[in-house]
Amino acid sequence: MILKLQILSLIFSFIFGFSFSLFLKLNDKIIHSKFKIIKYIGSFLIVLIGTISYFLGLQKINNSNFHLYLLIMIIIGYVIENIINKKIKRIIVKLYKK
Repeated sequence: MILKLQILSLIFSFIFGFSFSLFLKLNDKIIHSKFKIIKYIGSFLIVLIGTISYFLGLQKINNSNFHLYLLIMIIIGYVIENIINKKIKRIIVKLYKK
């Protein structure tokens, strides 16, 4: 694969991992809903929309060629979003304690 396509794929996978972490946090709020039908439909839609959007984006970039390092970038994006989220929460808690 051409280097430019690899770099674009890596960046896209990282951003997807970051945003997918945010979608999973939204899904966590949906799962704690009172209604079972909302739990199942919400979870299904979030996973389906996330998967379809990733492969459509990947198709536009490099004709849907998926490699192991793209999965690694998704995981790195997910982990970094969680770290940033925890740091922001700590800062907000410190500000409200004063």
